[in-house]
Amino acid sequence: MKKIATVLIMTAIAFTMSAQGQNMAVKRQAEGYMRANPKVLTTHMVSNLTSEQQEKIESLKLKHQKESLLIANEIREKRAQLRTLEQVDKPNLKAINSKIDEISALQNKKMKLNAEHKSKVREQLTDEQRVQFDMRSGRMMGNQRQFRNR
Repeated sequence: MKKIATVLIMTAIAFTMSAQGQNMAVKRQAEGYMRANPKVLTTHMVSNLTSEQQEKIESLKLKHQKESLLIANEIREKRAQLRTLEQVDKPNLKAINSKIDEISALQNKKMKLNAEHKSKVREQLTDEQRVQFDMRSGRMMGNQRQFRNR
């Protein structure tokens, strides 16, 4: 009888802990845990930014985000169109390949836009700040790749 009670209590504890873990994961996502706050990113990537540098970088970032969002939305639209083309009874490979080329061109445009933005931000930094920026930007971008629009 004691063994059964012990097993039941252990099972209840296991279920409770599992539910708590799932609750925390949902809560983190709801709070934006997976998405970085842009102001935090700037201040943590490079230390000792002057107020002039911060203002200039923030304006560059806002401009970049607007342009990048437009391209990302276009890519999502093209991917939806591609899925539609692929899911018909008799898919037209010429149209599918054309849509793939359009998506590739947009991705290429976005990568060039990102490179241009990074270059403009680096222009605002001192040599010491550039080293910090370069050391941290690669790691941060690498972490975001897994959450990129799919």
